Amino acid sequence: MHTDPIQLIIERKEGPEEKVIPIGSVSCARFSSRDLEATRKELDDMIAEEGRYTAACLTNPSICRIARYLLTQDAEFDVQGSLTGGEGEFVVIRNGAEVFISVGSDQCDREIDGIFPDKPKQMCPHPMARTAWPYEEVRDHWDSLRIHSEITCRGRTVTLQDASISELVDCEYLLAMESVQALPDPMFLFGGATEFVPTLEDEVLRLGLPEMTCHGVGDSFMVQLIDPVLDRTISHKFSAIPLGDDYNERKDRGEQRAPHH
Repeated sequence: MHTDPIQLIIERKEGPEEKVIPIGSVSCARFSSRDLEATRKELDDMIAEEGRYTAACLTNPSICRIARYLLTQDAEFDVQGSLTGGEGEFVVIRNGAEVFISVGSDQCDREIDGIFPDKPKQMCPHPMARTAWPYEEVRDHWDSLRIHSEITCRGRTVTLQDASISELVDCEYLLAMESVQALPDPMFLFGGATEFVPTLEDEVLRLGLPEMTCHGVGDSFMVQLIDPVLDRTISHKFSAIPLGDDYNERKDRGEQRAPHH
């Protein structure tokens, strides 16, 4: 299957370099908190309570494959669900012996998130910035890197994330996972989301925005990977344009179901 390659500006200390990288695989890491034991307990409790395998996974982090054609650097792209939301994540790019770091958003259909483990992510385009850094240039201060994201809805902008990526398992951990080592190169791996800011719900309520704004659903999204040590930032802004579905018809139906014949 043909997919267009990714065009990157590698921002090196000594100056920029343009690279064109074909897409070998696209994936995202789910439940990638650095507190592995606490996350495992939370997932096990969820599985035990529900009595079935739903949003919880059997491993953490869990690597979810994304179709290659869904990786995009476009400023606008179509989505099907009207409740498609984003969350900023660092992106690991492995191209043979080279490893680069960029930033993007792990888009998800929020309506069905929590029902299926992977499908809400696998059905959405995954945007990524056009700039990357050599991993070796941030390796020694990895935990100083920060993710910042904002959502704009109805002309109002609120902060979604503003946290150190030390909340998450690091690049070395991800690259050492057998499931990641098995991914075809060039590999693009979304590394997991930091927590949303604790004041988000209050701010959304204060501004009178829809509740789903708290889940990254809005008119435009901006994500940044910030390196305070080398004083540089990678930014990417995009809009997910809903094509529409029958959500407006379904949302007021409650639990009613059509009779089976």
